[in-house]
Order: sequence, then C-alpha cells, then structure tokens
Amino acid sequence: MNDLPAVEIYSIGTELLNGQIQDSNSFWMAQQIAALGGYVRRIVVMDDVMGEITSVLGDACERGTKIVITTGGLGPTPDDMTVEAIARIKGEEVIVDEELVQRFMENRNIEKREDVSEGLLKMATKPQNSVAHPNPAGVAPCVETAVGETTIYNLPGPPREVEALFREVLEGALAEVYSGTRASLRVVVNLPESQCGPILHSVMELHPNTYLKAFVALSERTADGQRLPVDIVAWAKEGEEAHELLHAALVSFTQQAGEKGSHVDIVETEKDGE
Repeated sequence: MNDLPAVEIYSIGTELLNGQIQDSNSFWMAQQIAALGGYVRRIVVMDDVMGEITSVLGDACERGTKIVITTGGLGPTPDDMTVEAIARIKGEEVIVDEELVQRFMENRNIEKREDVSEGLLKMATKPQNSVAHPNPAGVAPCVETAVGETTIYNLPGPPREVEALFREVLEGALAEVYSGTRASLRVVVNLPESQCGPILHSVMELHPNTYLKAFVALSERTADGQRLPVDIVAWAKEGEEAHELLHAALVSFTQQAGEKGSHVDIVETEKDGE
C-alpha cells in the first residue's frame, strides 16, 4: 500500500502513557479511515513535552505524510501545548481567533470581551495562518494547518468531541484524498500463523494496494488442523478495479497456501467499503 497517501495519528497526553486512560480515539479513527479506503501508516502516543511534539510532528511532515491527526493538548492548562508546537513547526505566531471567542461568549451569555476567562482564550488560539473549526460537541476546536504537502488536524481529547469533529471536518477531507473504493472478503485457511504470515506478506508485495491480516484470536482447532481467518482487502479508484485486485490477491493467496498443503474457504462474500 506504499503508493497510497499516508495518514498518521498521534495521541498526546501524559495520562495515556501513565495508563490512566486508554487511547480509544486512535482505534476508532483508524476504523473510520479504513472504511473510507484510507491508509493509516502510524499510530503513536506521546508525552506532553514541547520538544517531543515538535520533533515527532515535524518529522512526519518532512516524510511527506499526507494527513497528520493529533488528539489532546488543546485544553486550558499549561500542559496543553499542541497549538504552540504546531506554530513552532510552521514558524508562525499563536493568535486568538476572535470568531471563536465570540462563539464562546454567545454560548455562555458573556457580554464583555474582558470577561472571557484565560482558559477560554487559550482554547481559542491557533497558529496565525491556520483554520479553527468550531467544536459542535465541546469547546476546543479542530485546528487545521498546512505544512508543505502535509495537512495537520489537531483535535481535542474527549472521544465524544473527537467523533463529532471527525464527522464534521475530517471525513470530507479524507474522502477527497481517498476518492477510490475498497473491496474485501474473509477466508479461512488451515495453516498455523507461523506458516501463513509469510504468505500474507508475499501476496501484499505481489499486489500493491492490498492488505491481508490473519486473526489468530478467532482461529479454531478442528480435525483438519487450525482454521485461521484471514481478511483480504483491496483499494482502487474504481469499484470494478478494486474487485479485480481482490480476486488477484485471493488467487495468489490460494496458490501459495496450496503449496503448503492447505485449502482456502471463503466464509464472507465480497463487500464494498463505505
């Protein structure tokens, strides 16, 4: 899948590294991106450390990552430093988005600008040339920043807000990047993972824009040996092309599994990605 534009997801927060909360946001977003035909290349959890954030996200931009998504670090406290980190990467000043401030005032019946708290003002900041998308489920916005060929989307941390902003802002942007479609099916092979794994990698090398994954946790022991479920997914610009690629990958997988003395059974028929 190396010729597909890459998405990288970065969850920022010391509380994640300490095990205080789970990173459910990355799991959920990866599912949504896959359903759109996208390619998630990397998922990373990072500490609330300025040098770490700027170094890691700056490297993602230098590597030509198409879309970088971060969660966390947009709140009102001193350890919320994502906006400042992006501004440093871009070489810009941090400014207050007055439209967001006005929105905060209207939502909270605040009459005077000087009565807006420092915490709210901090959550209304953005790098100078970035776009702040209002949060339909909370306060901190989605901050969108272009850095060369990379677009960075900074999201807040609460899952409810992540999901709302993803639907409102990122879903359309991702659909434009991944304008194609995908086709998939599930098969079962009677091989142990140790023998099946090399076949999966071989098929993916033979057929770019395919992805094969074995699910060991769902495997079963039968009289014929281990029955190991495998998902085969193919991406292409047109639906017919995706199905042709899926069929080619299935043929290669069946042939190589047969060379190991195994047969392949289709347990879920072909389906298109949404």
